Amino acid sequence: MFSNSTKYALRTIVHMLENADQGKWTVVDLAEELSISKSYLSKVLQQLAKAGIISSTKGRGGGFFLSEEDLQRPLIDIVECIDGRNVFNQCVLGLHQCSDSNPCALHKDFKEFKQGLEQTICHESVKDLLSN
Repeated sequence: MFSNSTKYALRTIVHMLENADQGKWTVVDLAEELSISKSYLSKVLQQLAKAGIISSTKGRGGGFFLSEEDLQRPLIDIVECIDGRNVFNQCVLGLHQCSDSNPCALHKDFKEFKQGLEQTICHESVKDLLSN
């Protein structure tokens, strides 16, 4: 349902949370530890930083990190930044013509799942990932 970019963003943020004592992270270190292409992850992290979802500093000793303010952001901000809010309205099978009036074979079951997931990530903050 989520793009690889959103999955990588979420994986990276969880990794940064679990290893908060690391401080700032370089793209090289994160890409290596998470087995993600450096160039791909760099674009994802730049997108998140530009949107103010994660923090960054440039230059020697710079890198990406999560500020106290970043930790308070709802998870939906990450999804919206990368995939957009419409991801919850898309067909789980990828069909263009899928709706209540023209449902795919999985529409009814996944409609409830997608609504529940959307509600959860709207109310969960980044810091809540640590308690789950």
